[in-house]
This record gives sequence, structure tokens and C-alpha cells, in this order.
Amino acid sequence: ELASDVAELRSMIENHLRLTDSAVADRVLGDWSHSLAKFVKVIPKDFKRMQGAIARAHEQGLSGADAVMAAFEENKRDLARVAGN
Repeated sequence: ELASDVAELRSMIENHLRLTDSAVADRVLGDWSHSLAKFVKVIPKDFKRMQGAIARAHEQGLSGADAVMAAFEENKRDLARVAGN
């Protein structure tokens, strides 16, 4: 996942540079290895919890809508969600 996140981020910045001629985007891409370390991926807790539940459903042999529904049911019963975490 990390490699695809990095590729997506770079693509977004390259598109931004192409569309806006942004000096900041040019600078970020010009020193990509240094710049990359300054980015942080922010994921809402509920979304991350659902991603984990979907992965567990896939491990149990479910796919597509069945995996999503199983994850939804698991998340619905998760006390961390109810507590707002």
C-alpha cells in the first residue's frame, strides 16, 4: 500500500504542477526524496477500522459486497466506534 500511496501522491503533485505551474510543486518534485518525508497520511479512525474489517472478511473467503457487509456488521458491534474512537 505504501508504494501505491507514494505513486498516487507524486501523480497528484505532478498534475498540480502541470495545471498550475506551481513553484512549490516544482520544488517538491525537484527534491522528492527529502520532500516525501514531510508528508503524512491522515486516515479517519472509522475508515481505517472498516479497511481492517474488510481485509479480515477477505481472509475468510468473502469478496465484493459480501465482504463489505460483513465488515459493516463487525464495525457496528465495535465498542471503540461507539465510544467515538
